Parts: sequence; C-alpha cells; structure tokens
Amino acid sequence: MPEYIKEIDQGTDEWHELRLGSVGGTAINSVLSKGQGKMRQSLLYHLAAEILSGKKTNSFQSAAMLRGKELEGEARQAYCFITGNDVEQVALVKGDMPRVHVSPDGLVGDDGGIEIKVLEPHVYVELVDTGKIDIKYIRQCQYFLWLTGRQWIDFAAYCPEIEKRPLWINRLAPDAKVFGEIDSALPPFMAELDGLVQRLSA
Repeated sequence: MPEYIKEIDQGTDEWHELRLGSVGGTAINSVLSKGQGKMRQSLLYHLAAEILSGKKTNSFQSAAMLRGKELEGEARQAYCFITGNDVEQVALVKGDMPRVHVSPDGLVGDDGGIEIKVLEPHVYVELVDTGKIDIKYIRQCQYFLWLTGRQWIDFAAYCPEIEKRPLWINRLAPDAKVFGEIDSALPPFMAELDGLVQRLSA
C-alpha cells in the first residue's frame, strides 16, 4: 500500500530528505526514455550521487519553474472554484517499491488527484487548440495513478494571461500501456541504481 506523508510541507528540508535518491513524477520520463539514453543515464548518476552524498544534486530552477511555483496556489484555487472539488495537499506519497515516490499537486476525494502545469501563453494556446498533452506530462500523471492506485487524475494547465479561459482541465484514467512501460522499465533501472551505489561504496 502507498504511504501518504502529510505531516510536512513540500519544499522543506525534511521533504527534500525524503526524496533523495528516489524516482519522482518528473523523473519517470527519463526512466522510460528508450535504451540507454542520455536522460536516463543522467538521472541514474544524479540519484546515485544523492544516495552517496546525502544531498540533492539538482538545485537549478529556471524562470519557468519559478513561475510555476509562484502561480501553483492560484491555479489550485481556480481549479477548486471551477470544479467544486476540494483539494488536499500532501508532502509526498511513497510507493511499495523502495525509492519511488510522487509529490502530487493535490489529492481529490478518495480516488483522484490533480497535476498542475503553469504554461507560457503560446504553449497554453497550442495545448487548448490541439488537446495534445506533452508525453512527459502524460507519463507523470500515469506514474501517479500507477503508484497510488487511484482511479483518475485531472491534468490542469493554467495560464492567467489568457483571461477568458485561464484553466484547461483534462481527466486521465489509468492507461494499461503506460503502466506496462513502467512495470518493464522501472525495476531494471532501480537494480542498476543499486548496483552503481554498491560499486561506489565498496
């Protein structure tokens, strides 16, 4: 059963400590990259370094990331107002497998969740027009469903500059194909991570 950690806040030192060396939602896209791709290998080294050093390795925050953090609360409020849903914030959810977790933007009821993405206007307009969600976001949402066992997640794209329609919501259900990809790719990745840490600890 997944373990819900609610006693601390996201972004705190305690939260960062719980995530060290662990594959989170944004990282699953790198795990699922084909073959021994650069993204996958880079993640492997980053996580191994965190386990060996006890410190997080990626502290860089782009302007887009900072904008997302600044507007996430505003987006969450807009989602609650439009849908009528109450959103519960938690620090993170640990999976049954060691060193896997998600830090969701919110839990909705007993069987749902929300993933918020604050997008630049041109990216947001393209998304609303085409309805095509970036594969890395789809994988992140599916990883949440895979790990938690919940039945749905609302992908909520937010762009306050588009005043007449600042929020776009698309509900995603569990996808057996993506679940299969996670089941196939994650265990060997974790085994490779454990092996790397053991070699460097010897």
